[in-house]
Amino acid sequence: MRQPPKVPRPSPVPRVPLPERLRDPEVLRAARGPIVDIEPDTCVVTFVHDAPGASSVLLFANRLTDESDLDATTMEQVGPRGPWALSVRMAPTWRASYSFIVHEWPEEPPWRRADGHVGLRSLLDRGLPDPHVADRALNRAGTAMSVVSLPDAPAQPWPGDSFTPRPPVHRIDGRDVWVHRVGSGRHLPVLVVLDGETWLDHHGLHRSLDAAHRDGAVPAHVAVFVASGSVADRWADVGTPEGVTAFVATSVLPWLHAREDVSRSPERTVVAGQSLGGLSALWAVALHPDRVGVAIAQSASLWKADPAPELARGGGLVLLEVGRQEWTLLPLHRRLAEDLATTETTVELTEFDGGHDYACWRGGLVDLVARALS
Repeated sequence: MRQPPKVPRPSPVPRVPLPERLRDPEVLRAARGPIVDIEPDTCVVTFVHDAPGASSVLLFANRLTDESDLDATTMEQVGPRGPWALSVRMAPTWRASYSFIVHEWPEEPPWRRADGHVGLRSLLDRGLPDPHVADRALNRAGTAMSVVSLPDAPAQPWPGDSFTPRPPVHRIDGRDVWVHRVGSGRHLPVLVVLDGETWLDHHGLHRSLDAAHRDGAVPAHVAVFVASGSVADRWADVGTPEGVTAFVATSVLPWLHAREDVSRSPERTVVAGQSLGGLSALWAVALHPDRVGVAIAQSASLWKADPAPELARGGGLVLLEVGRQEWTLLPLHRRLAEDLATTETTVELTEFDGGHDYACWRGGLVDLVARALS
């Protein structure tokens, strides 16, 4: 299966009526980002977008919006030529990236006419960020998304900036690889980050790791960022037992061992990835335990394959992370953790209140690196 299964939300979008005081267009126009009403156990979050000439506005929030029921997150206009608004009730731990898709013509909005999953995703990836929210995360396509973080969402104290200078690039067997030293020392542990160009250009992960190291949260190490290439290349090479998995074990690590003062111990060699990359990280530990001893797998594409039998034989440390809003992946990660719990492989599962989202992964990844290298 090349594309993940498209499963509708198991429960309706938790939309609620707009709070009465927010039915005043001027109150909405004064908003500077989502309006959060804190309740005893939940929060009512009201998204606002001022597009007076629009005929329809869609809120696209990661794993809140159901692509099979877009009417559920189509916003309502408050007053003639007034702002558009939509309220949802969420747990105070929630974080998500979001954008607005604005339609200004009398005909049916394009999201109701999009041709299939690819056409719809292309449309959704061209949404507008919230102009009043400074916190943004770029999605895989490079589109800027705003980020909403409710009061109890996990802290992200080491943000990276997008499009900061990359570390020096090296070409290994036709693929780009970037090497970045975090701190100094001898026989340093190794962190291999898949989808490296995305993490460098869109999220400045190398700067986040530097900041976390300066604060004493992450030990010194050598980070290696491995490119995934084009969309077609990624689908062909990432998330399989071969492809980038074998490339890391048989090309990148021997090359690194020959040129850098790093540890060759599997226990001090970590491969990290998300989605398809998360599955590759699992395959690396499962199939190359003599080279890679730790996997960080965030929202791994476990719909594609189940590496549990191979992982159970390989030992090592598997650090899983998945969003509670990922209704397809959440039960698969829980099952993998259960399958490995009685084996020689050590497994830890972390669940966050969010979706398949760089806005969540960026903070969780630094925390998991700290755990992996501790």
